[in-house]
Amino acid sequence: MLMTIEGVYRSGRVELDEAPQVGVETRVLVTFLPQPDAEQSRRQELRARAVERMNAGLDLGGPPYPSRESLHER
Repeated sequence: MLMTIEGVYRSGRVELDEAPQVGVETRVLVTFLPQPDAEQSRRQELRARAVERMNAGLDLGGPPYPSRESLHER
């Protein structure tokens, strides 16, 4: 069974937020996550740019639109 427990690496030691319910000796894998400040600010910047593009919409030419008759004459 896999188990994930959050913690912090500090001064050469990993400090877990809670004690795991495992045997005396258990294999572990430790993954270091990116700093949330840099990653979150980058995602927020990308999200803001996407919202700006959506709000701007697509330029489809706009008015004045030709009449139905002028389209059929062509």
